[in-house]
Amino acid sequence: MSQEKTWRGVAVLAALALAMAATVGAQDEGVKQVERLVKAAGNTVKAVGDTKVQLMKTMDVYNALMADDATDRKKLYKSLQKEMENTEKRRAKIDEESAKMSAEADTLFQQWADSAAAIENPDLRKKSDDRLAATKASYAEIGTVGQKAGDLYGPFMKALQDQVTFLGHDLNPSAVADLKPEAAKINEAASKLMQGIDDTIGTANKNIAALRPE
Repeated sequence: MSQEKTWRGVAVLAALALAMAATVGAQDEGVKQVERLVKAAGNTVKAVGDTKVQLMKTMDVYNALMADDATDRKKLYKSLQKEMENTEKRRAKIDEESAKMSAEADTLFQQWADSAAAIENPDLRKKSDDRLAATKASYAEIGTVGQKAGDLYGPFMKALQDQVTFLGHDLNPSAVADLKPEAAKINEAASKLMQGIDDTIGTANKNIAALRPE
């Protein structure tokens, strides 16, 4: 065999090796991208749960303020304002983590679509497309977790803020007594909110588990 043919053979093998390495690298990156999405989704769910915990603290202070035996309503009112500020910060964290999760999902799905398009076997390409569609469907439940949480928290926090505003210049016992019917309603709404958040988190975690690489 001539030296020229030998070099050609080496060049072909080198090209094949590079192509295989690129394919393996792309596959490895695909797995890592799924893992990044799973992590981002988990962070979003955690942000939702952290907001729930903070809201529970807020309601504890609220109920202490509204209690008949409250001894320092001025101090409790200031504490309630602080807890509400903390709750709003937690709510903002949900939006922040949701945006990161959405960006990771967009990257994954685009990479997956590009990879599927490169499969020459039509049956395998269809299976990959079908798997992509199924994964998108699973993610759809996760992708809305931030919006669902916002839809639950928003009206509740507005109703609570209305009561805080009402008490802002009128912390005497008669004002608190006038607010008792609204206090009962806000506590009932809080219980429904907590259950709604638990349901939302449960659905999201189920779909996150379906995405997680084994």
